[in-house]
Amino acid sequence: MATIYLVDDDPDFSDAVKMVLEREGHAISTANNPASGLAMIQKASPELLVLDIMMQSPDDGIVLARQLRKEGFKFPIIMLSAIGKVTGMDYDTDSEMLPADAFVEKPVMPAALIEKVNQLLARNK
Repeated sequence: MATIYLVDDDPDFSDAVKMVLEREGHAISTANNPASGLAMIQKASPELLVLDIMMQSPDDGIVLARQLRKEGFKFPIIMLSAIGKVTGMDYDTDSEMLPADAFVEKPVMPAALIEKVNQLLARNK
């Protein structure tokens, strides 16, 4: 199906997402920090990126997404985070603040993640 990269510092969450998406037939590669994720993306661009917001720093995912867009990468980005629950704010996509195509709150149900992935992949065909 599709090549999907996942950048998240939580190994248990990464394993769960990888298992769910591989069951759908996708090829999943993972990185546990923004630097490794960027290196992986610069070697071979994915068809979709699933990106955590809070890693070593509270805004690592946002910084990486901005950098990718600035470098011209056009693949869809799904941001996954519990940041909305922590801050009490409602986060949504925005080309400047949160340069992503979708935002999904953690914990995410597998069916909801699969649906969002399929929507974004279909949109970019």
